[in-house]
Amino acid sequence: MHGKSEIANGDFMYYNEIDNNLAFLEMELELKKELDFILEETITLIDKFAPNIKEEFLRLRSIFIDSRSKEEVNFENILQTNDDINSLIKLFSIYFMLLNIAEERDEIRRKKVDLNETVERLKGGGFSQEEIMETLHEIKFYPVFTAHPTESRRRTFLEAHHDLIQDFYRIFKYGDDNALEHLRYKLNLMWQTNVIRDEKIEVLFELDNLLYIIETSIIPALTNIHGELEKIAGRMDNHVVKLCSWIGGDRDGNHFVTNQVMTKVMKIQMETIVNSYIQDIGHLIRDLSISTKQVNVNPKLLENLKTEEQYLTGDIKPHMNEPFRNKLALMRKKLQNKLISINAFEAPEFLYNEPEELLADIDLMIESLDELSSRELRKFRSKVLTAGFHLLKLDFRDHAEVINKAAAEIFSYLGLCDMNFLTLSREDQLNTLNWALSKPKIDLNSLFGKISETSAKTVEAFLKIEWGKNEISEHILDSFILSMTKDSKDLLIALWFAKQSNLWVPGKSTRVSITPLFETIEDLAHAPSIMEELWKNEHYHQYILDRDKKQEIMIGYSDSSKDGGIFASNFELNRATINLVDLSQKLGIKFNLFHGRGGSVSRGGGPTHTAVLASPAKSIDGFLKMTEQGEVISSKYLNRRVGENNFKETIAALLEKSLFDKKNIRTDCGKKDEFVALMKVVSDASMKKYRELVYETDGFIDYFKEATPYNFIDRLNIGSRPSKRKGVDSIEDMRAIPWVFSWTQNRSILTAWYGVGSGLEAAVKEYGIEPLQKSFKECPFFYTTIDNISMSFMKIDLSIAKLYNQFVKDENTRDIIWGKIVDEYRRTLHYLKLIREEVELLENDKLLRQMILLRKPYLTGLSIFQIELLKKYNDEKDEAKKQLLGEQIASTIVGVSLGIRNTG
Repeated sequence: MHGKSEIANGDFMYYNEIDNNLAFLEMELELKKELDFILEETITLIDKFAPNIKEEFLRLRSIFIDSRSKEEVNFENILQTNDDINSLIKLFSIYFMLLNIAEERDEIRRKKVDLNETVERLKGGGFSQEEIMETLHEIKFYPVFTAHPTESRRRTFLEAHHDLIQDFYRIFKYGDDNALEHLRYKLNLMWQTNVIRDEKIEVLFELDNLLYIIETSIIPALTNIHGELEKIAGRMDNHVVKLCSWIGGDRDGNHFVTNQVMTKVMKIQMETIVNSYIQDIGHLIRDLSISTKQVNVNPKLLENLKTEEQYLTGDIKPHMNEPFRNKLALMRKKLQNKLISINAFEAPEFLYNEPEELLADIDLMIESLDELSSRELRKFRSKVLTAGFHLLKLDFRDHAEVINKAAAEIFSYLGLCDMNFLTLSREDQLNTLNWALSKPKIDLNSLFGKISETSAKTVEAFLKIEWGKNEISEHILDSFILSMTKDSKDLLIALWFAKQSNLWVPGKSTRVSITPLFETIEDLAHAPSIMEELWKNEHYHQYILDRDKKQEIMIGYSDSSKDGGIFASNFELNRATINLVDLSQKLGIKFNLFHGRGGSVSRGGGPTHTAVLASPAKSIDGFLKMTEQGEVISSKYLNRRVGENNFKETIAALLEKSLFDKKNIRTDCGKKDEFVALMKVVSDASMKKYRELVYETDGFIDYFKEATPYNFIDRLNIGSRPSKRKGVDSIEDMRAIPWVFSWTQNRSILTAWYGVGSGLEAAVKEYGIEPLQKSFKECPFFYTTIDNISMSFMKIDLSIAKLYNQFVKDENTRDIIWGKIVDEYRRTLHYLKLIREEVELLENDKLLRQMILLRKPYLTGLSIFQIELLKKYNDEKDEAKKQLLGEQIASTIVGVSLGIRNTG
């Protein structure tokens, strides 16, 4: 064990040197104690496994800590040894995992969200108890968990992280020596474990990662929240939060998501939650030993037992005079039969078909018990309300072009079109679609063997969706999302398929939500006209009526940002949202907006609750659906208490915003002409600057590939999705995730800010600085956008990004592009500080600033290691050694992801 003297100049002691406003005493002593503990434990690992790097680690750490207050530092040739770089990578990565846990604990200490306090505050703000309770029963939050390579950790490390959370709690709460020993046991094992997988990750591995977080953290958190809400609002027959997923349903450009994978995912989800219910019932059977000899039991329960008493045979042994145990045993049998039914040719007759039947049985027992005796049953009820038999509502997503090509082939085969449908004029395409939609449905099974394999896969997908809804649960899938929607005919084609597969019966029922995804800036601008045209179409009009005049629309943050830069993307999304809300009010229908946000700011990331409160008037109105992607899922939800706080913050913001929307209380500046004019200047100028660099600078795509670890990210075993939609090397065809992820890894974080400085400068030249400063203070959209950009900007390290330039082959291209980046960086920093009225960026958000600075030395280390390994990789000729170097580079990528936390 090392002595205290080795950490006397630990992380905390440097804050006064960095920023006089960040006094040492402002940091909580608890956090200081935990940070000292983390450093001690990491050095203990060095002493055991790699004592040869101890001096190098302490030397580098000291240099990196000193460097964080400087704008530019020369890190060339900083490493004195490359002999055991692997141990340094492990050490820094483990440090970040422990640091993340300490941060989470600090967050929990600082912030405990109380929904009852929110209700009382809203009452004080003029809303009546009746209005608040009515809205609380109406609001719905749909987090959609997606599988993306920015969550680069294996499940092994997710589980270790979860275990270490518990160890920290017991160590610092009780001084538990057993917990300390267990923590060291886990750290020892982690040191000896590969950070990344040896095998390529598959879709089912991604599901396994998510299910671990769902089971250990999210479901328990939501069960607690439902109980808290029922204390406030009385009995609730639906959970406010409805969990959704893209894992197994998102096949846009991902050929690994097959129809077979989709049905497998449906089955796994059902089996996971039903087995969990069976386990819960086992515990309840042990608890509810209530005897009719001791109490009077509700006659309804006894009558119900009589109707099912013939099933109290065989493996179900009746409990004499213990009706609750008998009822629970029967419920367990029905659930077991539900599992059997999924694969059986003839399903057992005694089973639950839908979760509502299980809930009815739970309610029957709750009615027969006093409040205290029904405590665990009510928790079980909350769990069933949350997860049903589907656990996660699956979304299906495919590229509109894929669906359109399948329809063109089928229309030709059926004689609905005498030539290639896709080559017809738009007018003839619409006429053909209207004719096809007016004809009786066909048997889709009759097409197999008569159309191409590619089209058959699309047909089969609709049939598999129908199967899942019939056999697993009606709730297993709802949204059918069309990526890159560009025309009303895209949705009419999907509607035709829905009709043929019994997912839409005109005038009677609709079992699927056909959802356009508008992604590029141009498509966002056209969204209202497309939706208005669909409303005027007789078939789609009927479809919307069949969905109770509701239409889901997904708006994409990723491609719009890649298309026009961060500010133009945010502004155009804001404009599109306002225009869609205006259209919905004009037509008398409800547009439920689905926000395709990523983890990073450049893909729509940032605090959810602030985004909700900053959204345009009437755009929420009780409904919030948004993607939760990559490492954001584990950072927000792996720790149950952090997850509970995040859910509560979102529910509180959703409640508040929905009340504002109901009463037409505007909290945004989105319709003020002077504000729109000001923002348009910023947007246009920033987009021009961004596109000039990304799309108009010769050699930029090559610079991107060489000045970032993109090629390694493309090959990593950290995601099942290909990095490009097609095999074409262009920015347009590149997926937004590796695009953003790569710029984050090289620490320029270009996508989160480039062009913003020029946009702000143009607005200052035309209007002066005062309107921008006023907008930052008064307009939620501008405040939130600038605040999120500032947070990302604080994480930039151009000293590191500059080192990546050594890998760029064309020196002239490199110098031109790097010059543009540095110039725009300085411009952006200047105007961000000017608008925020700060001397140092984020000085008014001291806690956020200090936590970013706390991470910076260790991020610097991992980036330096990555660069050194890239040099070795490029020089190495031996393929086996290159393979090993590639794995080490991948480890640094995981470490940087852990350190930055919102990377893709």
